[in-house]
Amino acid sequence: MTAIYRECLKTVCFPTNWKRATILPITKPGREDSIDPTNYRPISMISTVGKFLEKLLIKRIMHNLKKIEFLHDNQYGFTPQKNTIDVAMEARKLVEPELEKGEVVIMASQDVKGAFDSACCPKILKGLREAKCPRNLY
Repeated sequence: MTAIYRECLKTVCFPTNWKRATILPITKPGREDSIDPTNYRPISMISTVGKFLEKLLIKRIMHNLKKIEFLHDNQYGFTPQKNTIDVAMEARKLVEPELEKGEVVIMASQDVKGAFDSACCPKILKGLREAKCPRNLY
């Protein structure tokens, strides 16, 4: 596995067949007899080796970014042990006191669906270099 991992890092890409997915439509509970497409949940079946190496890489990169304190405390996306509930609770802490004082609060939020899926690989690698990630992680 280590040799495969190192080879992927050298070529800066995962083999194409590791990225291909077979999509299986799984019916939602209680809706088994329906032909309505919204009653199905798509499940992607991808290469186990590719998933394993991807998770290994992400864990190593995240560990390094935490170690050098590169990530801001307010970053929630792609951050282990942080989720949308944490974001909502943090927003509530900021908004509630202002509303109790009778102030007007305006909040804007953005979630770019699938943003990481179409991220530019060279820019990600540049960001990792700028974050001073060890060379063996990218």
